[in-house]
Amino acid sequence: MAEGIEIGYHVNTSAFRDKEQVIRRLDLRRDKQIRHVIFDFDGTIVDSMAVAIQLINQLAHKYNLKPMTNEDLDKLRQLPILERFRAANISPYQIPRLGLEFTRNYTKSLGHIQVFADMREVILKLKEQGRVLSIISSNSNHNIRKFLVDNDLNVFDHIYCAKNIFGKEKTIGSFIRKLNLRPPELVYVGDEVRDIAACQANNIRVIAVTWGFDIKEMLERAHPDYIAQKPADILDIVLGMKE
Repeated sequence: MAEGIEIGYHVNTSAFRDKEQVIRRLDLRRDKQIRHVIFDFDGTIVDSMAVAIQLINQLAHKYNLKPMTNEDLDKLRQLPILERFRAANISPYQIPRLGLEFTRNYTKSLGHIQVFADMREVILKLKEQGRVLSIISSNSNHNIRKFLVDNDLNVFDHIYCAKNIFGKEKTIGSFIRKLNLRPPELVYVGDEVRDIAACQANNIRVIAVTWGFDIKEMLERAHPDYIAQKPADILDIVLGMKE
């Protein structure tokens, strides 16, 4: 977001000029207004990359698509999401069907997915500090809720899921309207450029995390409000702690 945007907070644009800087920080007076933290799920809370590759390759074998290697993954992480599908020879009309089958197969692999290191502590600390916690994801409500229950992390107040991977902007907007939320009190935590774009479209702040799918350089070019390079950075941002 550009400096001076209408919702009235200040972006420290010098943050990215300092290579040692890990967080793009706003005015701390605004940070104190963050009452509701919304998380993406895959690539933000949980490390599901290896499972995703396995499931994608199962679908590739079934539908005669190109299998994915680790080298392919490194290249795909540098591309916008639509170009990733083109690179994998997946046409737009195939995406909804493949997405539904991927989500169904994901359920069988929940036992192989883990919470990112230190994310559990961050989530529990935010809850302890009285923040409302939500998840907005293109995964299914069933998958997310089951994972949280099975891993003793069922502390989220709301789970809201999009029906397709391109609908996050509308999903976030619908979530805000449904709960009658105030954008200045919200912050979203996600790992992809599409998360940033969806938040910008809804005038809510966004923390981009660098341990997920999109590489840091792509995230920076999308101009999130903050960048977190480790989970503890999320606490610094939300709780308004100085570096």
